[in-house]
Amino acid sequence: MKIKFLGAVEEVGRSAILVKTEEEGFLLDSGVALDHSIKFPVYVSPDEFNTLIISHCHLDHVGSAPLFFIGGIKKALMTKMTKELSRILLLDMLKVSKTYLPFETLEINRFIQYSTEIEKDKQYKINDNTFLEMKDAGHVLGASQILLKFKDKVMLYTGDMNVNKTRTVPPANTNYNENIDVLITESTYATTEHPPRDQVEKKFVEESRKIIEDGGTVLVPAFGVGRAQEIITVLHANNFPYKVVLDGMAKRITEIFMNNPKELYDYKQFVNAVEKTYILQSDQERRYVTREPGIIVTPAGMLKGGPAVRYSEEIAKGRKNAIFLVSYQVEGTPGSTLLKKRVIAMGGKLVKVNAEVKQFDFSSHNGKNDYINLIKETNPKYVFFVHGSRENIEFLFNEINNNMKDTKAIMPKINENYEV
Repeated sequence: MKIKFLGAVEEVGRSAILVKTEEEGFLLDSGVALDHSIKFPVYVSPDEFNTLIISHCHLDHVGSAPLFFIGGIKKALMTKMTKELSRILLLDMLKVSKTYLPFETLEINRFIQYSTEIEKDKQYKINDNTFLEMKDAGHVLGASQILLKFKDKVMLYTGDMNVNKTRTVPPANTNYNENIDVLITESTYATTEHPPRDQVEKKFVEESRKIIEDGGTVLVPAFGVGRAQEIITVLHANNFPYKVVLDGMAKRITEIFMNNPKELYDYKQFVNAVEKTYILQSDQERRYVTREPGIIVTPAGMLKGGPAVRYSEEIAKGRKNAIFLVSYQVEGTPGSTLLKKRVIAMGGKLVKVNAEVKQFDFSSHNGKNDYINLIKETNPKYVFFVHGSRENIEFLFNEINNNMKDTKAIMPKINENYEV
């Protein structure tokens, strides 16, 4: 078996892994990197693989998949929820992108139309010697770990993973019932131990109440898929008494969540949270919502586009207001700049923010010990580290190299073949 990493090497973004056996090839994810511009994985010819398998709907894992449906049809596999959410995110990327994209709506629709829905925890036969099983990855609704069973090897690719439950998403399923030969794991937070979620929730709610009771408005830029829904559920679960407003793409995604009760960790609690949330319906309402105390939850989580940008220009002016970031901030994004320098772009200039700025760790990824425990429990012959900074990857590499003598730890290089 040969493995080639086309992206997500010492970076968070553009995940794409080519796996080739004697019989056929597989492409695991096909994402983009989103910072100042859109970056694609290293080119791979469609002739090199037969099957595209998508772990989940986020653009850093699915954003370049439509490329393989230009002038033809590939075999693509993913869960039903991933399929539904991917279409919305891909069409939105096409709509808001300020750079050229090498595909159009036609290719996105073709990608979705010809994708096969895979049910989690059931074996899917790819050929006589290869079987696929999608295991719940936590992280976001529909997200899956990709378990490939070949004639003489078993490979596990975690995608993005969280073994800890949240208010909306169940924890990852780590009951593999297989001996794992090759593990490919993300490492986004490999050097970070996340604080207990209940403490994060308590602090977030307390800080939000303080701002509102002082007459201010809180803007919460949040990813439209998952994080926005998590935040409104956190507020409801903690008996937040003030107005909570939901806007942007998060409104449509919330409807999809409502229509898939079996996917959610606590469907009843989520429904109650939605019922107590004010869903904005028009531009006219947007003009007034920043003028009264309350919380506005809206994409984009890194302040790259979406209603959050428009709101931030207004919220940033008031000293009684706050911008609370609850999502991962990629280096170079407006959210990252806001955190480090307390400025936002307004009218083509960087303007100082008067509002309070804080970040809360509502991570949907594993923490340091979660990664280490996963590797120890699966005890693979080979482990590759992707989807993380060099610092994070080196930490896991050294940890495994020093403590697991029967496991070969590998820090992959971009576009190099590894034979296992």
